[in-house]
Amino acid sequence: MNAAVGIAALGQGGLAIAAQVADGCVCAVRISSSRPTNLSRLFIGRPAEEAPLLAERIFSLCGVSHRVVSARAIASARGETICLRRSQDEAVALLAERLGSTLRASVIMLLNDSGGADLARIGSLGEILSILRDLCVESLSRSTDKSLSRRTAKSLIRGVCALGRDHGLRSPRCRDGSAMPGGRVFENLEVEFASGDALAVAAPDWLSDADDFEIIRRMREQGETFAAAPSLPGRAPETGAFARQWRATDLSKGALAARFEARMIDLAECFDRLESAEKDEPAGACGISPAVREGSAAVETSRGRLYHWVRLSPSDRIQDYRIVAPTEWNFHPAGPFVEALLGAAVGSSRAERRIVQLASLIDPCVPFRVEVKEHGRA
Repeated sequence: MNAAVGIAALGQGGLAIAAQVADGCVCAVRISSSRPTNLSRLFIGRPAEEAPLLAERIFSLCGVSHRVVSARAIASARGETICLRRSQDEAVALLAERLGSTLRASVIMLLNDSGGADLARIGSLGEILSILRDLCVESLSRSTDKSLSRRTAKSLIRGVCALGRDHGLRSPRCRDGSAMPGGRVFENLEVEFASGDALAVAAPDWLSDADDFEIIRRMREQGETFAAAPSLPGRAPETGAFARQWRATDLSKGALAARFEARMIDLAECFDRLESAEKDEPAGACGISPAVREGSAAVETSRGRLYHWVRLSPSDRIQDYRIVAPTEWNFHPAGPFVEALLGAAVGSSRAERRIVQLASLIDPCVPFRVEVKEHGRA
């Protein structure tokens, strides 16, 4: 759940975002994180086969993604090859989770930011979310049990894709703005972001699979320090829907409108890819083994690129484990969120609202709180 909450409610960890505004512009931003970054220690000493389910339980918000990428990292460390059929089933589960996560985050934004939300229409999205949950379970079960038929998963895919079309989540995107993906369900958000303060936006320094080798090298060498605040020299990488889809958006509308548009385009693309999966088109899966008994893997989640790295003992127990999640890139103290806000003209009266909206669109995987002060005031 991503909403502005009290710092006392952060519980298992969260982000505290403090901004200073002078003459209607953001002049300083500070992000404090209480999010645990050493949870990977819980894996050490355990049998390797326990890692995927443990990862799913610990990181339940994107549990499927953590489970799959952990299994792929373990397979890589063992020198195993993931068969195409398993790869296809895992790809379906990943897409289903990504769709569900994006839809939930967008519904929360709609309820928080738009007083004119159509509650009946929002409620009808519950059927899509329910089918996506079933599809995750069915596809993961199929990936580990070859005796199970794919008939049920195919039926769920057809159903959820049809509902996505009915709800306007797969509409063709028109440059004149007359019809954009998700318009019928999330049109109030579109109006809100298009009519609000036009925060400046530029092409992101996007994180891609071309960066994987360097990131894995730093995970191995820098350990928890890198996991807590990952960085690449001279860069402020962003990952997630905007990093994937920014080229297809209208940047002239400002940061909020462009980021929302990227999210909706990403949503529509996921539906298309699910439909392709129903037709048994190939889906790739790979891991990287940087050394003997070491393995790593990465997958794209709704929030961005997720990395796991593992080192196994000769007896197949976990000697070391590292995880780098999208939130640590996007909300790095010198990362894209801070970079987007510094110097932004937000207007003193609406600064907190706009900062909350920007943070929600980038979508951290933990709760966050925003506090705005006038520069020079205690």
